Amino acid sequence: MTIEKRPNATADKTAPSQAPQVPTIERGGGPKLPGPPGVPGTERFRLLAYVKQESMVRVDKRPDETVLTWPHLLRAEFLMASLITMLLVITSFFIQAPLEEMANAGNTPHVAKAPWYFLGLQEMLSYFNATVVGVLFPPLYFIGLMAIAYIDRSPYKAARDRKLVWIFFLCLMVGGLLVTFIGSFFRGPGWNWVWPWEGLFFTL
Repeated sequence: MTIEKRPNATADKTAPSQAPQVPTIERGGGPKLPGPPGVPGTERFRLLAYVKQESMVRVDKRPDETVLTWPHLLRAEFLMASLITMLLVITSFFIQAPLEEMANAGNTPHVAKAPWYFLGLQEMLSYFNATVVGVLFPPLYFIGLMAIAYIDRSPYKAARDRKLVWIFFLCLMVGGLLVTFIGSFFRGPGWNWVWPWEGLFFTL
């Protein structure tokens, strides 16, 4: 004889009433709401929180790195302009740069040198073709300096965070200063190499 156990129908009906009564909490304001039907003792609440003004964090919407035109920017620019003007005036007392005599087509100067700001190009002419140095090199040089701001868009300013762009900038600047320095103090008659203690062929 086989005895089959059947589920207790009464227990199934009373199971929901035996579950723990956990209230449901919702945010917001308003009156108490009745709970789910058939589950007595369960209510849903809406809570309204009160926050003191002192506990609120105010956010400053201004950028972190902001300086005013006056007095921060203009004061620094005026100070630097004054220092550079004083430096130029003092330098003019010690370095004589008088006007020379009229140019004579029949008398070639002993050493023909361009002004100091063109001596870098004149030095480059001894290494490359005149078309490359006189036409292509100057635009590429200045375009390369201007392109740095578009190639590297990093917000950092320290050299340790922007090593590639700083190396590129220093190579351009040091290269330009080097050829200018060589053309000024290391070139003599015939644009030959001359040590400074052998003769200084440099005029402003």
